[in-house]
Amino acid sequence: MDEATEQQRIPGVKYRKVRLHRQETTVIDGVPSTRTVPYDGWEPVPPREWDDLILRGVTGVAVGFTAVAVAGGTASLGGLLDPLVPSVIAYGMGSVFAVAWMFCLAIEWLNRTAPDRARPAKIAGWFFLLLSMGAVAAYGHTLHQPWAGGFGAFVDVVAKGAWWLLLREYAVPLDAGVAHWVQDQEQKLAGRALLGARVRRLNRRAAYQRAVGGAEYQAAEAILASAEAARNSLPAPAAEPTPAPVAAPAPAPAVVQAAAPTTPVVPAPAPAPVAQAPVPTVTISAPSAPPATAPGSEQQAPAAAPAAPAEAPVPPATETPAPPALRAVGGPFKSDTIRAALAADPQISDEALIQRVNEVHGEDEKNVQTVPRTRRRIEDKLKKKKAS
Repeated sequence: MDEATEQQRIPGVKYRKVRLHRQETTVIDGVPSTRTVPYDGWEPVPPREWDDLILRGVTGVAVGFTAVAVAGGTASLGGLLDPLVPSVIAYGMGSVFAVAWMFCLAIEWLNRTAPDRARPAKIAGWFFLLLSMGAVAAYGHTLHQPWAGGFGAFVDVVAKGAWWLLLREYAVPLDAGVAHWVQDQEQKLAGRALLGARVRRLNRRAAYQRAVGGAEYQAAEAILASAEAARNSLPAPAAEPTPAPVAAPAPAPAVVQAAAPTTPVVPAPAPAPVAQAPVPTVTISAPSAPPATAPGSEQQAPAAAPAAPAEAPVPPATETPAPPALRAVGGPFKSDTIRAALAADPQISDEALIQRVNEVHGEDEKNVQTVPRTRRRIEDKLKKKKAS
């Protein structure tokens, strides 16, 4: 290595020789030419991670223990069931117990930061482990080797214990607040995924029904649209009137010597509106003429006619809004309007036909898609009918 490529090394750091490349440019008569030149360099070597190395080692040991335990449990339970069922099925059934507690270990690993969710998998794993141990012990008893069966059963305990310690090394217990935050975020993500899947499924079903539903689907859609429009046009129920608050009576004024005592004025409560019945019209006849008096006698003034009683004011009647007009359930459908428009003008454009349907049945965004499709279906039926 030349002096130009010599690197400055830090004392105490290990280096290793590597092959590197660099670009060199040669210029002749103003024309550059670039080429890639290899050279030897040195790069620092990171220190060995003993913790990571040891963790990998114990993981390999746990995997080895598990393989031996699965093989022993499968052979033992398969030997017990071999007289009952074929050998392939017997040894397949023999692997169920060992695989079951390994399955629970996987669930426990996925929930290593949530002890409450991992607890059911932990309990189920120990239960399946006891079943596997019982199978090995029972197989030793059938061969008149109880000690061998007992020690063989504890192989599963060793494998399970190795994984239990390894999971405790990886498990990170979370604080109550952090655990609640994580659970809240998981619920939000799961809710979005579930809602998105439901909406997607509903959209697929709606598109399929619009495509193949036919006249029955259009009739049902028209009925539901009419009912919804009628429900939306109903007047809102009147709110119950709130009684006006009654002012509390003012305390009696103190007796003082004053030139002109004043009397406190208490505001009277607002009277509640009283509905008055209509006053019947009363006809009053005019009084008869007074009798004539003899000459020379005093002339008496005629008696005043009784005044007609004043009529009480009648409040104006409140007009009740007329109920909205409802269309009949079997009323004209969009397909009927389209057929009538095509019968009047077979060459009518789709835009004019959509405008005609909007005038008869009201504005609807779906008409842009459903009206041309319904027109094509009606025209196809007419062509087939003429051809037949």
